Amino acid sequence: MENSFDKTASRTIDFLEARLQRIEFILTGDYAHDAPQAGSDRLEDSVTERLTTLENALKRLSSKSKVVKEILDLHTIYPELFLSLPPEQIPTTLSSSNLLSIVLSSATMYPTTASRLTSILDVPIPPAETSASLMALQPRISKVEVVQEEQNRELMELSRRSAEVLDRWYRISVLGGGECWAEWEGRVAIVEREARRQEAVRERNSNVL
Repeated sequence: MENSFDKTASRTIDFLEARLQRIEFILTGDYAHDAPQAGSDRLEDSVTERLTTLENALKRLSSKSKVVKEILDLHTIYPELFLSLPPEQIPTTLSSSNLLSIVLSSATMYPTTASRLTSILDVPIPPAETSASLMALQPRISKVEVVQEEQNRELMELSRRSAEVLDRWYRISVLGGGECWAEWEGRVAIVEREARRQEAVRERNSNVL
C-alpha cells in the first residue's frame, strides 16, 4: 500500500514538474538546467524534498516573470478564485462588483498573453547541423575550461608570492632602513656632543693660558 502511494505521489510530482517546465519555456523561452527534471528517476529523494525543490523552482520563475508573480499574488489574496468550482457557481466570498473589478483590472493581460502564446509558433527551430556543430565543440570547450582553471590557479599562486615578496621588501627595506637611519642619527648625535665637549675644553684651556 505504501509503495502504491509513493508511486502515485511520484507520478503527481512528475506531472507538476512537467507543467512547470512548459510554463517556464512559454514565458521565458528557456528553462533552468538545475530545475527538477520531469519523469527523472530520483528514488533517493523523498516526496517532501521534491516538493521543496519544486517550490524553489516556482519562486525562481516568479522572480523572472512578472506574470507569474502577479498570479501568485492574486492566489495569495483571493485563493478562492483558483478553486475548481462549477461555471454557474460564483465564489461566495466576493461580491459581483469585486469580481467585475478583478476581471476588468486584468483585461489587458488576455490579449498580451494570447499574443505571447501565438508568437511561440514563430520561434524558429535551429537546424540540426547547427546543433551538431555546437555539440562537436563541447570537447574543445571542456579543454579550454580546464586550461582556464589552471591559469586561474597559477594567477592565484603568483598573487600570493607577489604579496609575500612585497611584505618582505617592506619589512627589510622600509622598516629595516628606517631603523638603520635612526641608529645612525643616534650615533651622529653622540659624536656631535663629544665634539662640542672637546671644543669647549680646548677653549677653556686656551683662556687659562
